[in-house]
Amino acid sequence: MQDFYDRRDAAHAEHQARFTCEHVNQAVRRRVIKGGAVQYVRQCLRCGDPLGNPIAKAKAIEENDGQEPDQLDEALIKAWRDAYAAASKQLRARFDRDAFLSEYSDYLASEEWASKRALVLKRAKGICEGCGMKPATQVHHLAYKHVCNEFLFELVALCAECHSRIHAEE
Repeated sequence: MQDFYDRRDAAHAEHQARFTCEHVNQAVRRRVIKGGAVQYVRQCLRCGDPLGNPIAKAKAIEENDGQEPDQLDEALIKAWRDAYAAASKQLRARFDRDAFLSEYSDYLASEEWASKRALVLKRAKGICEGCGMKPATQVHHLAYKHVCNEFLFELVALCAECHSRIHAEE
């Protein structure tokens, strides 16, 4: 299960990095605020965020090559936020714990798992690979990276007591 969480955490970090904007490209924009007043601000051309404090009209026009700045691009802001929300939703669905556990439960009830389980118990000669003394009655995943398609070396035969002890430590 730890591999599942490691992959999830890495995907979340990648998601955050993808949607962290350094605001490298900016342009001066005009926006109307409450009461109809006009403000001039810098807008990031990647994410759309208005940046910093308002600037004076004269400075805004000067920075815009003597032209009145364009209107603040609300569509750019909306597109960035929508992309973030869609990517977040996709990420949540990809790492939905309930979906994983449902798929995993189905796998544990399959003939494929029964066959692998029997091979692991046979390899251990029916003896717990944790304590080396009690009969092995359970098979434990050492890693979940290849879950549902695991290698036999990723599985160990354990007695109930050792299996409980491993999960208590997790």
